[in-house]
Amino acid sequence: MANLRPSALAASYQRFVRSGFVRHIVTLATGAALAQIVPLLAQPILTRLYTPHAFGVLSLYVALMSNLAVLATARYELAIVLPAEERRASNLMALSMCFATALAVLVLVAQLLGVNHWLLKLMGDAGSEHDIALWLYLLPLSLWLAGMMQAWTNWNNRHSRYRANASGRMSQSLGMSVTQLAGGMLHAGPGGLILGQFAGQVSSLLAQAREDFKRRFAWRHEVDRASMKQVACDYSEFPKVNTPHAFVTALQDSLTLSLLGALSGTATVGFYGMMMRLLKLPAALIGQAVAQVAYRELAEARNAGRPLRPIIKRMAFALGGMALVPFLVIQLAGEPLFGLVLGQTWRTAGRYAEAMSPFILFHFIASPLAMVPLVIERQRTAFLLSLVQTALFVGALWSGFHLWDDPVRAFRLVSWVMVGYFIFYFTWLYHAANK
Repeated sequence: MANLRPSALAASYQRFVRSGFVRHIVTLATGAALAQIVPLLAQPILTRLYTPHAFGVLSLYVALMSNLAVLATARYELAIVLPAEERRASNLMALSMCFATALAVLVLVAQLLGVNHWLLKLMGDAGSEHDIALWLYLLPLSLWLAGMMQAWTNWNNRHSRYRANASGRMSQSLGMSVTQLAGGMLHAGPGGLILGQFAGQVSSLLAQAREDFKRRFAWRHEVDRASMKQVACDYSEFPKVNTPHAFVTALQDSLTLSLLGALSGTATVGFYGMMMRLLKLPAALIGQAVAQVAYRELAEARNAGRPLRPIIKRMAFALGGMALVPFLVIQLAGEPLFGLVLGQTWRTAGRYAEAMSPFILFHFIASPLAMVPLVIERQRTAFLLSLVQTALFVGALWSGFHLWDDPVRAFRLVSWVMVGYFIFYFTWLYHAANK
């Protein structure tokens, strides 16, 4: 019996590697990796064309957009993967598109009524850049594009069009980087970075929806008002519970940036935003790929009555194993690496990276696992836990500045407080998946 164990283990490993789960992850991760090559090559140039202040303004704009983008589809796009019947999925897709359009129109009307003046005050010294007011009028279109991208990501996921999603990521990175480089050469300031963000969204949506353009949106014939109302009621937990959950999660980033701006200035916001963008690259490369594939498998397993824990174990094993070494490198040598790659001005961001690396490591594992509560219908508990997470993060950041008036020490406190939270979260998730 003992002699059979190694061979059985090897056979199990081979089945795992050859499984569709791994193959689909590799497809998405490869596309994501290729998508990040251009931004990675462009980043050392961009950090020399734009100031930390300009990146701080971009971070504030993206945080504002992200906060509103979670409302764009009322989170109905997450339900597209779940129903067994194709007709119901088509109506969820149409419902998501309608909500995205409605929100974009609502924001535009609010801007015409003068809300931009309030937003500029909220941004503090970032709003002192005269051209940021003009670029804020891109916000409704950015929100509409974000909602459509979210819908098509899940629509393609449902139909195993992983290459379409990978192509969308590649198109987004190329469009964003080229536009931002052009803006930097033309001395466009923060507007060049914001316009690049917008160009990337347009490129991504066109690539993601290409297959449906070819088929002239054949699924539209399955859509009708009565069916849309029915699926809206059947999946009402998504707007009722998951939407505020996602909003609170996005609000954490906005509160963090606003707090950093108030306590330490926009340059610190720029350093922090750059650090988080680079440290979260592994999540873009691998984490989202795992999340998309696992969400579909979890939904199918749930519908078939199969256990979910094996899938969760595979996710945690794959994510933790791949992320450990890179984050150890960042923790030990973040400051010199940032200075070498981005320029000596950005060594401060490297110090922030060293302090925050434990948090980013656990966040990298936790992000794809956020799909599990949707499948096991534990969204309300997950929402309450997200409130705790936000309170701990922002509270630890404020406490760190209050105690030491030092961003690095404050970030180190935040990091270890959040590691404790994630250990609790993983324990809860694993037990909940068996109920």
